[in-house]
Amino acid sequence: MKNKNKKEWTNDYSVPTTTNFYFGTKTFNIILICLIILTGFLYLSQVNASAVKGYIIRDLEMKLEEAKVNYKDLELESQAHQSVGGMAAKAQELGMVGVENVEYIQLPGGEVAVVK
Repeated sequence: MKNKNKKEWTNDYSVPTTTNFYFGTKTFNIILICLIILTGFLYLSQVNASAVKGYIIRDLEMKLEEAKVNYKDLELESQAHQSVGGMAAKAQELGMVGVENVEYIQLPGGEVAVVK
């Protein structure tokens, strides 16, 4: 005997409750082609990214070589300015003259400064 208090739900639409989804050969081929195209696109994007990084690295290496050459030139220029000949030329350029007849003072104790 059925319970009369229990309300049964009915569906007015004819919707199947279970669906058998079957992959046919055509569906499988379409999915396979889409996966191959997607894989090819990903491969090309990775190759392109690697090529761009290669160009960036080459450009940075060229800038590094230029900086090394510039550093060596500046080092040579600095050594030329610090040499005795470079200092004498700069002194003459500033109007300084060389000292002749230098006399040294000899103190009896030999000390220049004494701590008290």
